[in-house]
Amino acid sequence: MHAMLAGLRALILIAAVALAGSPAGADDYPVRPILLIVPYPPGASTDITARIMAEQMSEIMGQPFVVENRPGADGVVGAAFVAHASPDGYTLLLTVNSPITMAKFFQKDITIDPRTALAPIINIASTSLFLAVNAQFPPTSVKELIDYAKAHPGQVSFGSAGVGSAHQIAGELINLKASIHMEHVPYRGGGPAIQDLVAGHIPVSFGTGPAVMPQAKAGSIRILAAVEAQRDPQLPDVPTVSETLPGVVTATWLGMFAPSGTPREIIDKLNKAGNDALKRPGVADKMKAQGLRQNGSTPQEFKQLVLTEYASYEKLIPELGIKPQ
Repeated sequence: MHAMLAGLRALILIAAVALAGSPAGADDYPVRPILLIVPYPPGASTDITARIMAEQMSEIMGQPFVVENRPGADGVVGAAFVAHASPDGYTLLLTVNSPITMAKFFQKDITIDPRTALAPIINIASTSLFLAVNAQFPPTSVKELIDYAKAHPGQVSFGSAGVGSAHQIAGELINLKASIHMEHVPYRGGGPAIQDLVAGHIPVSFGTGPAVMPQAKAGSIRILAAVEAQRDPQLPDVPTVSETLPGVVTATWLGMFAPSGTPREIIDKLNKAGNDALKRPGVADKMKAQGLRQNGSTPQEFKQLVLTEYASYEKLIPELGIKPQ
């Protein structure tokens, strides 16, 4: 009898431990630090946004948000890491849209379908993508860049955040619409691409506001245009590429995701904390200073954006003549 009781107590203890570690314990979530994966190197919009949100959400939720950079394959390495993590709310992704809605059409070896492997939490912010050149490079406008590329065939290259990035799409759209050929040079993120632009290793690159604005103010590079439907409100004197080449438009958003299968209660808690963080005093100013525009959303609204954009790029990218590599 004593042995039976001891065995029963052991089973109860095991069950209690298992229940405590279960991802379904959403009522107490979070009870330990949360890992926030950024799938790009430091220095660009994703890293800056993650650190702003981590600071605010840590205070709101009472647990540290630990930012970790895991770059590679234009964000796919970090996205896959989160997709394969335990769906318990303790490993999250903060990324731009490239690895979610674009990279699948550029990279053959992607092992996840971002539409089903990741659960959208919140659309945090948007940022403009800019076309920039090294300060010593002659062109001072989109038209002059096109004329220069035509006069110097095979001598102009452009940097991007990686294969399958919005940066690459923007460059290939310019190539198509202007009937020129700028050679694509992929990097492991937007930050390294702009570093090489500053150093003069490449003459042209695309970059988000946080990556290009400080360098432009320092005089190391020139911003020629925004690759957006409308001029950026922070740089109203900078034209859009589409003012010269109609149809050259991209959109860059930054959002947070969890592994698919994460309990709805946890997704909702994170969504509320994220939206509350965006409304806190000083956050708008911090984001504006980095060229970011606050969004905010429900998980359902964000999921619909992902699905709509994915379908759009599924059609556009083959039209550019790009095949997965």
